[in-house]
Amino acid sequence: MSENRYNVFNQIHKGLRALLYDTAVCIQQTDFSSDAASATIEKVALVVNLFDEHAHHEDTYLLPLVTAHNAALVAEFENDHEIDHKLSESLRDHTAAWAAATTAEQRITVGQSIFYAFNEFIAFNLYHMNKEESILLFTLWKHYPDTALLEAEHAIVQSIKPETLMIESQWMMRSLSNPEIIQWLTGVKMGAPEEVYAAYLQLAQTELPAERWQAIERALQPTAAVA
Repeated sequence: MSENRYNVFNQIHKGLRALLYDTAVCIQQTDFSSDAASATIEKVALVVNLFDEHAHHEDTYLLPLVTAHNAALVAEFENDHEIDHKLSESLRDHTAAWAAATTAEQRITVGQSIFYAFNEFIAFNLYHMNKEESILLFTLWKHYPDTALLEAEHAIVQSIKPETLMIESQWMMRSLSNPEIIQWLTGVKMGAPEEVYAAYLQLAQTELPAERWQAIERALQPTAAVA
């Protein structure tokens, strides 16, 4: 993969992967016979909703860029998104069944179904995201400059509800490297209102360990002019 080209998938995919990993561990540690398992159920619901929305964004803003150049590839990724949606619906069915269960035994049984269904979901999506960052991304690079990819990314961001964008931003902040966060925040500073930049600085300070935040804060400080 060329380091000189913009990876339009990198930031959101890192955040989504981290959310998948965290939710998988949460499921493994959950006692589904307990009412406290509702927190895990809510987290699973968040995952499937975010992935469904993410697939919709790709279908709407990225795949159309490829249609004229490789229609068969677009059809393949659209089919992948259909498979992903079916996996999401399976998880929704299981979480609804947990909510409807009337005994501890029923809840435990449904919890096992959620565990295995989520394993299928995470395995498929990890593979799918890798494929997007290789085959699909290379196709985009072949036919479009980075400015076009940044425009598509901006359109996606503008379409996301503020509360959803903040959730995604939290997971991205937890998942990116220091240089990636510095690049991200620099872009926010250049292209967004001052209050938005301030909110993202606060997010970084809240989500990152103190040592990482301090290093990033120093890197973002304007360089003093040389006399």
